[in-house]
Amino acid sequence: MSDIPMMLLDAETQSNLFSPDQFAGYAVTAVITIFNILLVFIVIRLFAYKKILKLIHDRQAALDAEVEGAKKAREEAEAVVASSKETIDEAKRKASEIMEEAKENADKHSKVVISQANEEAQHIIERAEEDAARMKRNAFETMKDDIADLSVQIAGHVIGDAISKADLKKSAEAHTEEVLKNEVAKSE
Repeated sequence: MSDIPMMLLDAETQSNLFSPDQFAGYAVTAVITIFNILLVFIVIRLFAYKKILKLIHDRQAALDAEVEGAKKAREEAEAVVASSKETIDEAKRKASEIMEEAKENADKHSKVVISQANEEAQHIIERAEEDAARMKRNAFETMKDDIADLSVQIAGHVIGDAISKADLKKSAEAHTEEVLKNEVAKSE
């Protein structure tokens, strides 16, 4: 049994993480890693650095150009939108003016039509009044002649041949005219 504790002691000293031989391994690994990093840096610096920088600058220039193009496109779109709004506003204003003008023209036309209709109606009324007055005069003339003839016939039957028919007719016409004038004056 004495061999077992010894091995345990030996194993403990050999596998310790903080032992000097472990630290030496760590130091060698660190030096090799630093050397590899410096070597990769120098190789990249000599062969790829300029190409990578050129690619980065080219990509940056392309992105700047795209951003500038997008800004210009946005400005153009905003200008088109503003122009479209102005055009729409102008079209609305013109449409409003046209509607107002059409309304005014319709009002003027309706006034002209109404005034013409009123004038035509007035002419029709005047002609009707003239026709009525003329028909009334004709009726009075006809009635006067009929009454005079009737009076002469009645007087001729009543009086006989004592007065001539021409004198009776004159007297009947005068009397009838006087009666008709009085009746016409009353009716007006």
